[in-house]
Amino acid sequence: MTGIRFMDEIAAPRRQSIHPSVLRPSRRASVEGQIPLAEYMVAMAVDVPQLELYTHVSKDLQAWIERIQAIYREAEEEALKMTPQLFQEFVSADETGQAELIHQLKLIKVHNHEQAKSEWYDWKLQWVERLHEKASKGFENLEKDANFLEEIIREAQSILPGLQQEYDQLVEELEQETAEITELEACDQDYLKELKASIAEQGMELDNYRREVEEAKAKLERIEEKLKEVQIEKNEVSASIEKTERLINVQKNSTHAEVFRLKGELEMLQTLHVVQITKVDAECFEFVYGSSYVVSTRCVECRPVIGNVQIQKLPEAQREEVFPAFSSLILRTAKELVNRPEVSDSLRKIVEFVGTYWSSCSRLQLQLRLVAIKFPITFRENPSGFSADVTILYPSVKAKAIISFIFDVANFSTWPLNIQSTKHDARVVYGPIQRDAILQAVSSRLKDVTPTNNHGCLLDACMEAAESVA
Repeated sequence: MTGIRFMDEIAAPRRQSIHPSVLRPSRRASVEGQIPLAEYMVAMAVDVPQLELYTHVSKDLQAWIERIQAIYREAEEEALKMTPQLFQEFVSADETGQAELIHQLKLIKVHNHEQAKSEWYDWKLQWVERLHEKASKGFENLEKDANFLEEIIREAQSILPGLQQEYDQLVEELEQETAEITELEACDQDYLKELKASIAEQGMELDNYRREVEEAKAKLERIEEKLKEVQIEKNEVSASIEKTERLINVQKNSTHAEVFRLKGELEMLQTLHVVQITKVDAECFEFVYGSSYVVSTRCVECRPVIGNVQIQKLPEAQREEVFPAFSSLILRTAKELVNRPEVSDSLRKIVEFVGTYWSSCSRLQLQLRLVAIKFPITFRENPSGFSADVTILYPSVKAKAIISFIFDVANFSTWPLNIQSTKHDARVVYGPIQRDAILQAVSSRLKDVTPTNNHGCLLDACMEAAESVA
């Protein structure tokens, strides 16, 4: 009644086309009949995905057909057990009603068929689009490969002429060597042996000559070394001769006037540098600095012994001391500093250090003497140097304070170069005064001092501290 048939019952017409492989000649028949690489690429990019998709769809369709057949058999069994309402109406209807029912069923069948066909076309369209996408990707890959191959071909073509030229040169060299070998083989072998023997003898002679040349070079180097030694000895002897001749010339040509002139210059230099040399010989060097200190050192061949410098104060200078504690401190410090290895290894360094050191200490002592004119001052030693304590009285408020100026060795030994590093402190002994005000007054004065502008700076600082308390 419905005319339903399954797809496996439909006889599909067979295609009458012939596969191209049948028409293609055998691979063994001709080399030109080989499958090109492009067809392999097309097959991998298009045919293989189609075959995979066809296999997958075939399996799904077969499973779907089997499932529908099972459903159809169940429906037939149920229809045999109980006649459907539609069949009962069809049997009870007249011919016109039966015709209308058949017409409606055919319309439903056509509708379902067309709907299935539409779904099939939609699926096929999607499938074709996917195939087109894969084909496009494959084509892009082929284009990339083609471009890459073109670059390789261009590079190969650019390199090929050079390689061909090199190959031609190698072939020419090979031909020349082959010709030479052939020529040598055609020569007299006995004569060649004699030549080889003579070449070996000449090689031995060359080796002997090379050894002789090396020995001669070694002798030349030794002679050059001896020549250098002789030249050095010659220079030393020449210097000694010149020195001796100069001494002889001085002894012969010098006069008493020149001696007195040199003596006057020496005395003038000693007066200028406040240095009076009292003893000079190969074993001792002694001088007096500032008519106050005697500096002496033991020598070995006119060279001072390191760490053996002695400094003593003259008795008449001790009676004139203003600050005995300060003088003894700087004297003891001078002995320690002058015996350092970097100072006591040269007479010139010893004299320069003593002059610089006592000049700095004299300037600092002058500053302290100015302070002592106005205020009482005492000295206290500490591990790094000493401190000068200045006592200041404030009669208006009945108070007393002590200002301490702290000097380390590097400060007072180079005064006033390191004047900015001078430390200070204040201590209130009694009375209603503030320590911070005193410190601020002292700091305000000391921060303005410089190595070239520092006269009376300590006294000024004490005066400002005294005036800071009304």
